[in-house]
Amino acid sequence: MSKSFQEWLKEGEALYDNALGEYQSIEAQLDELEKQLASKKIEVNQIAEIIGKPAVEGGRAVTAQIVEADRQANSPSAAAIARAITGRGLGR
Repeated sequence: MSKSFQEWLKEGEALYDNALGEYQSIEAQLDELEKQLASKKIEVNQIAEIIGKPAVEGGRAVTAQIVEADRQANSPSAAAIARAITGRGLGR
């Protein structure tokens, strides 16, 4: 027996709710880890200053970009990017 539209919709909403909950949990974990990392950086730099070692630099920023399938198809290939980086140009 096939499912009704309402059943499919309820399943989709349940999947969304679960995925959203997982996302929020991971986001909270990241926030906590960022606080721990900042605290540890201060500690390391204090020790480094005392013993004459270089300070730990830079803050990490976690970034992501969603690339849609149709945009990805129009993007340069990895080979084209490699040619551009090595100065060979995009001509084939």
